[in-house]
Amino acid sequence: MEHMPGCISGDGFSKMTFRKLLAYFGLLDLEPIPFLQTVAHAEYVFRHKKYFSFREDSRRYDCYATCKPKLRKFMEKWIDERLRLFHYVKYFHLGGDEGYVFATVPLCVREAKTIAKGKLYAEYMKEIVAPLIQNGIRPGISGDVALKHLDPFEVLLENFLIWGWNYWDTDTAPWKLMLWNQGRMVTADQVTPEDRRPFPRIIECQGNFRPLYTADYLKQLGYDVMLSSPARSHGDGVFASRENAHASNIVVAVKKVVEDSLLGTCVTRCAVQILNCETHEAWSNLAPLTVVNSFLTDEQLVARSTEYVFRNSSSKIVHALVDIGHCFPFVSGNTTGMTWTGMKDSRSAPLGYIDSLVGSWKKAGDVARKDKVRTIDSVGKKIKRGIDELDDFIPSGTKGFDAIYSRSKAAYFRYWGCVIANDIVRNENDDLHSKRRIVIALLKGFKSDYIDRAKSWMTPAPSNENAILIYDALIDYFCNVTRRRMRVN
Repeated sequence: MEHMPGCISGDGFSKMTFRKLLAYFGLLDLEPIPFLQTVAHAEYVFRHKKYFSFREDSRRYDCYATCKPKLRKFMEKWIDERLRLFHYVKYFHLGGDEGYVFATVPLCVREAKTIAKGKLYAEYMKEIVAPLIQNGIRPGISGDVALKHLDPFEVLLENFLIWGWNYWDTDTAPWKLMLWNQGRMVTADQVTPEDRRPFPRIIECQGNFRPLYTADYLKQLGYDVMLSSPARSHGDGVFASRENAHASNIVVAVKKVVEDSLLGTCVTRCAVQILNCETHEAWSNLAPLTVVNSFLTDEQLVARSTEYVFRNSSSKIVHALVDIGHCFPFVSGNTTGMTWTGMKDSRSAPLGYIDSLVGSWKKAGDVARKDKVRTIDSVGKKIKRGIDELDDFIPSGTKGFDAIYSRSKAAYFRYWGCVIANDIVRNENDDLHSKRRIVIALLKGFKSDYIDRAKSWMTPAPSNENAILIYDALIDYFCNVTRRRMRVN
């Protein structure tokens, strides 16, 4: 990118290669949609000192100070560069999600007091998309920040396309639901008449919550809606996603699109990308299958998907995929070095990070520690069962061996992760000291195995970087066992 050369990944495509990909997409009759984060998720920009002045909050490095005129000009140039790369497009996605510190810098606070924070968001979007509108391109944003304030929809143009992401609602009436304008999950008895005023269809006539109710709200206002659900999201562990958490969510989103004639659906992989697509191939296929079979139940659609991927609809493979995906401490999120800052920055955890994490659990009391032990015990048994189920299924498989192999490798990494997690939460320093060399050697071996495996879908640099994020904080923990033991004595 000419506009921001310092922010290019060393593994990024050249413009020439990318244009060849766009031409190939055209042969497949695919419609490319440029995507540019314009509010948050700017970690890859703000790691460079020259852009610090655009930060919303000096303590964070994920959110742009959108009220600054120079930032708006900066975004307009970046959008123009994308347009020159893509040439003709119908849609352009401007991100706009998860602006957790949006309008908190003093200049933005003053402007927000004048016109309201939500309207400030809308005016910013309208200004930077002006060139898109002039070229007949429809701008799109993720809906969560606008739904938090609601008043942006009084200002945004109706030709904005809203990506309504919801990663938890299912096809059954949920007992808890996200009240977006308050940013919290609520039960039906906690919803007040004031809460229902902007969302009259949040509760159905039977008194149950209506899944994906914000799509009704947005459609009533005249917006086209794309519902987004994940094949991977926050809350999943490394190596494998929680299929039992995602399958029904994908299905309910697609059924809503079909029943209410919404614009479309989008299956995302919303997390640090350390999985290959084959690992959750059976669930990614649920969306197109549901479009043409929306009358089927979740279970029937999952069976159709496994039949499509593996040419076998046996429940064994479904149970195996679900069991292997269960999560536990030290493979999930910030209990490794992965996203330990709470942002998507892929920074290595500092030395002593796992020590401090375990220390915080101890301070929380024996109940918290026992809860971690119970979780690891139960999940270890489920993963072992999943491995056995997968082994039983393999001889009968006739298709989808790349997906089976990917899940087998994921199960291997996760099961050994569970064994090591058990050592961390159960054993005292003396026990750990006696086996520390063995565990460190194991962890280094798993790290090397993961790098070799990841190179089948990543280039070498991110393979090594992701292995560091997964394993180095744990290796550091066991390397420091002797130091902790001496300190205790």
